[in-house]
Amino acid sequence: MGFFGAIGRFFSRLFGLGEGALNNASDKMLSAGEGTIRAQYRKVRDQMIKNHSVVRNAVANLMAITEEKKQENEDLQKKIQELETKKIGAVRKFKETQDVKYQEAFKEFHSQLEKAKEQVAANTQFIENNKENIEKYKRQLVTLQNKIEDLKNQEDQAVADITTSRQVTKLNDMLSGVSNDLDMQGIDAIEQARKKAIANAKLSNELSTNNKSSLDEELLAAGSQVDAEFAKMLEAEESNMMGANSSSQTEMPTERDL
Repeated sequence: MGFFGAIGRFFSRLFGLGEGALNNASDKMLSAGEGTIRAQYRKVRDQMIKNHSVVRNAVANLMAITEEKKQENEDLQKKIQELETKKIGAVRKFKETQDVKYQEAFKEFHSQLEKAKEQVAANTQFIENNKENIEKYKRQLVTLQNKIEDLKNQEDQAVADITTSRQVTKLNDMLSGVSNDLDMQGIDAIEQARKKAIANAKLSNELSTNNKSSLDEELLAAGSQVDAEFAKMLEAEESNMMGANSSSQTEMPTERDL
Protein backbone atom coordinates (compact mmCIF):
# COMPACT_ATOMS: atom_id res chain seq x y z
CA MET A 1 0.00 0.00 0.00
CA GLY A 2 2.89 2.32 0.71
CA PHE A 3 4.23 1.78 -2.80
CA PHE A 4 0.88 2.65 -4.40
CA GLY A 5 0.50 5.71 -2.17
CA ALA A 6 3.98 6.90 -3.14
CA ILE A 7 3.19 6.63 -6.85
CA GLY A 8 -0.14 8.40 -6.30
CA ARG A 9 1.55 11.29 -4.50
CA PHE A 10 4.17 11.41 -7.22
CA PHE A 11 1.51 11.74 -9.90
CA SER A 12 -0.18 14.53 -7.93
CA ARG A 13 3.06 16.48 -7.82
CA LEU A 14 3.82 15.61 -11.42
CA PHE A 15 0.56 16.93 -12.83
CA GLY A 16 1.02 20.18 -10.92
CA LEU A 17 4.59 20.65 -12.04
CA GLY A 18 4.02 22.24 -15.42
CA GLU A 19 1.30 24.64 -14.34
CA GLY A 20 3.12 25.56 -11.13
CA ALA A 21 6.42 26.21 -12.86
CA LEU A 22 4.77 28.33 -15.52
CA ASN A 23 2.71 30.27 -12.99
CA ASN A 24 5.79 31.03 -10.92
CA ALA A 25 7.46 32.42 -14.02
CA SER A 26 4.40 34.35 -15.22
CA ASP A 27 5.58 37.77 -14.05
CA LYS A 28 8.96 37.33 -15.71
CA MET A 29 7.31 36.07 -18.90
CA LEU A 30 5.36 39.31 -19.29
CA SER A 31 8.58 41.18 -20.00
CA ALA A 32 10.55 38.30 -21.52
CA GLY A 33 11.41 37.85 -25.16
CA GLU A 34 10.16 35.04 -27.37
CA GLY A 35 13.35 33.01 -26.84
CA THR A 36 12.99 33.20 -23.05
CA ILE A 37 9.34 32.18 -23.18
CA ARG A 38 10.10 29.17 -25.36
CA ALA A 39 13.06 28.26 -23.14
CA GLN A 40 10.78 28.22 -20.09
CA TYR A 41 8.32 25.92 -21.85
CA ARG A 42 11.14 23.64 -22.98
CA LYS A 43 12.42 23.50 -19.42
CA VAL A 44 9.03 22.48 -18.07
CA ARG A 45 8.43 20.04 -20.92
CA ASP A 46 11.85 18.41 -20.47
CA GLN A 47 11.22 17.99 -16.75
CA MET A 48 7.80 16.48 -17.40
CA ILE A 49 9.28 14.11 -19.99
CA LYS A 50 11.96 13.07 -17.51
CA ASN A 51 9.40 12.40 -14.78
CA HIS A 52 7.12 10.67 -17.27
CA SER A 53 9.99 8.34 -18.11
CA VAL A 54 10.66 7.63 -14.43
CA VAL A 55 7.02 6.80 -13.70
CA ARG A 56 6.66 4.79 -16.90
CA ASN A 57 9.64 2.66 -15.89
CA ALA A 58 8.18 2.24 -12.40
CA VAL A 59 4.83 1.13 -13.85
CA ALA A 60 6.61 -1.17 -16.29
CA ASN A 61 8.50 -2.76 -13.36
CA LEU A 62 5.23 -3.12 -11.50
CA MET A 63 3.72 -4.85 -14.51
CA ALA A 64 6.76 -7.14 -14.73
CA ILE A 65 6.43 -8.03 -11.03
CA THR A 66 2.75 -8.75 -11.57
CA GLU A 67 3.58 -11.07 -14.42
CA GLU A 68 6.15 -12.78 -12.21
CA LYS A 69 3.49 -13.24 -9.54
CA LYS A 70 1.15 -14.77 -12.11
CA GLN A 71 3.86 -17.15 -13.25
CA GLU A 72 4.71 -17.96 -9.62
CA ASN A 73 1.08 -18.80 -8.96
CA GLU A 74 1.02 -21.11 -11.92
CA ASP A 75 4.09 -22.90 -10.58
CA LEU A 76 2.60 -22.98 -7.09
CA GLN A 77 -0.62 -24.49 -8.39
CA LYS A 78 1.40 -27.28 -9.95
CA LYS A 79 3.31 -27.69 -6.68
CA ILE A 80 0.06 -27.74 -4.70
CA GLN A 81 -1.31 -30.50 -6.89
CA GLU A 82 1.95 -32.39 -6.47
CA LEU A 83 1.90 -31.95 -2.68
CA GLU A 84 -1.72 -33.06 -2.50
CA THR A 85 -0.71 -36.21 -4.38
CA LYS A 86 2.29 -36.77 -2.10
CA LYS A 87 0.11 -36.39 0.98
CA ILE A 88 -2.20 -39.09 -0.31
CA GLY A 89 0.83 -41.27 -1.12
CA ALA A 90 2.27 -40.75 2.37
CA VAL A 91 -1.03 -41.79 3.96
CA ARG A 92 -1.20 -44.91 1.84
CA LYS A 93 2.42 -45.86 2.55
CA PHE A 94 1.93 -45.33 6.26
CA LYS A 95 -1.18 -47.51 6.14
CA GLU A 96 0.76 -50.25 4.41
CA THR A 97 3.94 -50.06 6.46
CA GLN A 98 3.05 -48.20 9.60
CA ASP A 99 6.41 -46.53 9.10
CA VAL A 100 6.47 -43.19 10.91
CA LYS A 101 8.65 -41.65 8.21
CA TYR A 102 5.62 -41.51 5.98
CA GLN A 103 3.73 -39.75 8.74
CA GLU A 104 6.55 -37.25 9.06
CA ALA A 105 6.62 -36.87 5.28
CA PHE A 106 2.86 -36.20 5.37
CA LYS A 107 3.36 -33.44 7.91
CA GLU A 108 6.12 -31.87 5.79
CA PHE A 109 3.98 -32.04 2.65
CA HIS A 110 1.08 -30.54 4.57
CA SER A 111 3.27 -27.68 5.86
CA GLN A 112 4.60 -26.98 2.37
CA LEU A 113 1.08 -27.14 0.98
CA GLU A 114 -0.23 -24.56 3.45
CA LYS A 115 2.66 -22.20 2.70
CA ALA A 116 2.07 -22.64 -1.02
CA LYS A 117 -1.61 -21.84 -0.62
CA GLU A 118 -0.81 -18.78 1.48
CA GLN A 119 1.64 -17.58 -1.16
CA VAL A 120 -0.91 -18.15 -3.90
CA ALA A 121 -3.45 -16.10 -1.93
CA ALA A 122 -0.94 -13.30 -1.36
CA ASN A 123 0.09 -13.31 -5.01
CA THR A 124 -3.54 -13.29 -6.13
CA GLN A 125 -4.27 -10.31 -3.88
CA PHE A 126 -1.18 -8.50 -5.20
CA ILE A 127 -2.22 -9.20 -8.80
CA GLU A 128 -5.76 -7.98 -8.20
CA ASN A 129 -4.58 -4.77 -6.52
CA ASN A 130 -1.99 -4.14 -9.19
CA LYS A 131 -4.45 -4.79 -11.99
CA GLU A 132 -6.54 -1.80 -10.87
CA ASN A 133 -3.58 0.40 -10.02
CA ILE A 134 -1.71 -0.37 -13.23
CA GLU A 135 -4.73 0.60 -15.32
CA LYS A 136 -5.05 3.80 -13.30
CA TYR A 137 -1.36 4.63 -13.77
CA LYS A 138 -1.60 3.88 -17.48
CA ARG A 139 -4.43 6.41 -17.80
CA GLN A 140 -2.44 8.96 -15.83
CA LEU A 141 0.61 8.38 -18.01
CA VAL A 142 -1.52 8.91 -21.12
CA THR A 143 -2.91 12.11 -19.58
CA LEU A 144 0.59 13.27 -18.75
CA GLN A 145 1.77 12.44 -22.25
CA ASN A 146 -1.07 14.48 -23.71
CA LYS A 147 -0.15 17.38 -21.44
CA ILE A 148 3.44 17.18 -22.67
CA GLU A 149 2.25 17.22 -26.28
CA ASP A 150 -0.12 20.11 -25.55
CA LEU A 151 2.75 22.15 -24.12
CA LYS A 152 4.00 22.77 -27.66
CA ASN A 153 0.67 24.27 -28.70
CA GLN A 154 0.51 26.19 -25.42
CA GLU A 155 4.02 27.48 -26.08
CA ASP A 156 3.10 28.81 -29.52
CA GLN A 157 -0.13 30.32 -28.20
CA ALA A 158 1.61 31.89 -25.21
CA VAL A 159 4.26 33.46 -27.43
CA ALA A 160 1.57 34.82 -29.75
CA ASP A 161 -0.63 36.12 -26.90
CA ILE A 162 2.18 37.67 -24.86
CA THR A 163 3.95 39.32 -27.78
CA THR A 164 0.67 40.55 -29.28
CA SER A 165 -0.60 41.86 -25.95
CA ARG A 166 2.75 43.50 -25.33
CA GLN A 167 2.56 45.22 -28.73
CA VAL A 168 -0.98 46.39 -28.03
CA THR A 169 0.07 47.67 -24.62
CA LYS A 170 3.08 49.40 -26.12
CA LEU A 171 0.91 50.99 -28.79
CA ASN A 172 -1.64 52.15 -26.22
CA ASP A 173 1.13 53.55 -24.03
CA MET A 174 2.66 55.27 -27.02
CA LEU A 175 -0.64 56.78 -28.08
CA SER A 176 -1.33 57.83 -24.51
CA GLY A 177 2.14 59.35 -24.29
CA VAL A 178 1.68 61.17 -27.57
CA SER A 179 -1.63 62.54 -26.35
CA ASN A 180 -0.16 63.63 -23.06
CA ASP A 181 3.15 64.93 -24.39
CA LEU A 182 1.88 66.99 -27.28
CA ASP A 183 2.96 70.66 -27.28
CA MET A 184 -0.48 72.11 -26.73
CA GLN A 185 0.96 75.64 -26.88
CA GLY A 186 1.89 74.98 -30.48
CA ILE A 187 -1.64 73.74 -31.17
CA ASP A 188 -3.06 76.81 -29.41
CA ALA A 189 -0.84 79.04 -31.53
CA ILE A 190 -2.13 77.40 -34.68
CA GLU A 191 -5.68 77.79 -33.44
CA GLN A 192 -5.10 81.45 -32.69
CA ALA A 193 -3.57 81.96 -36.12
CA ARG A 194 -6.57 80.25 -37.69
CA LYS A 195 -8.95 82.51 -35.82
CA LYS A 196 -6.95 85.60 -36.80
CA ALA A 197 -6.89 84.51 -40.42
CA ILE A 198 -10.64 84.04 -40.41
CA ALA A 199 -11.10 87.42 -38.74
CA ASN A 200 -8.78 89.11 -41.24
CA ALA A 201 -10.64 87.55 -44.14
CA LYS A 202 -13.94 88.66 -42.69
CA LEU A 203 -12.64 92.19 -42.12
CA SER A 204 -11.19 92.33 -45.61
CA ASN A 205 -14.49 91.22 -47.04
CA GLU A 206 -16.37 93.78 -45.02
CA LEU A 207 -13.94 96.54 -45.99
CA SER A 208 -14.16 95.53 -49.61
CA THR A 209 -17.92 95.57 -49.43
CA ASN A 210 -17.97 98.98 -47.70
CA ASN A 211 -15.53 100.47 -50.21
CA LYS A 212 -17.58 99.20 -53.09
CA SER A 213 -20.76 100.62 -51.60
CA SER A 214 -19.12 104.03 -51.06
CA LEU A 215 -17.74 104.01 -54.61
CA ASP A 216 -21.06 103.02 -56.01
CA GLU A 217 -22.83 105.77 -54.12
CA GLU A 218 -20.20 108.25 -55.25
CA LEU A 219 -20.55 107.20 -58.88
CA LEU A 220 -24.31 107.22 -58.61
CA ALA A 221 -24.19 110.73 -57.18
CA ALA A 222 -21.79 111.81 -59.90
CA GLY A 223 -23.92 110.16 -62.50
CA SER A 224 -26.99 111.92 -61.18
CA GLN A 225 -25.24 115.30 -61.49
CA VAL A 226 -24.21 114.53 -65.07
CA ASP A 227 -27.69 113.49 -65.94
CA ALA A 228 -29.08 116.70 -64.44
CA GLU A 229 -26.52 118.76 -66.26
CA PHE A 230 -27.17 116.80 -69.46
CA ALA A 231 -30.91 117.35 -69.13
CA LYS A 232 -30.35 121.02 -68.50
CA MET A 233 -28.09 121.43 -71.51
CA LEU A 234 -30.45 119.36 -73.63
CA GLU A 235 -33.32 121.58 -72.64
CA ALA A 236 -31.30 124.68 -73.47
CA GLU A 237 -30.25 123.22 -76.77
CA GLU A 238 -33.79 122.36 -77.63
CA SER A 239 -34.82 125.86 -76.71
CA ASN A 240 -32.15 127.29 -78.95
CA MET A 241 -33.18 125.05 -81.79
CA MET A 242 -36.78 126.03 -81.40
CA GLY A 243 -35.83 129.71 -81.49
CA ALA A 244 -33.77 129.21 -84.59
CA ASN A 245 -36.58 127.42 -86.34
CA SER A 246 -38.99 130.21 -85.54
CA SER A 247 -36.65 132.79 -87.04
CA SER A 248 -36.25 130.76 -90.19
CA GLN A 249 -39.98 130.44 -90.69
CA THR A 250 -40.44 134.26 -90.35
CA GLU A 251 -37.75 135.04 -92.88
CA MET A 252 -38.80 132.58 -95.60
CA PRO A 253 -41.92 134.41 -96.91
CA THR A 254 -39.96 137.58 -97.31
CA GLU A 255 -37.57 135.77 -99.54
CA ARG A 256 -40.48 134.40 -101.60
CA ASP A 257 -41.94 137.84 -101.90
CA LEU A 258 -38.70 138.99 -103.37
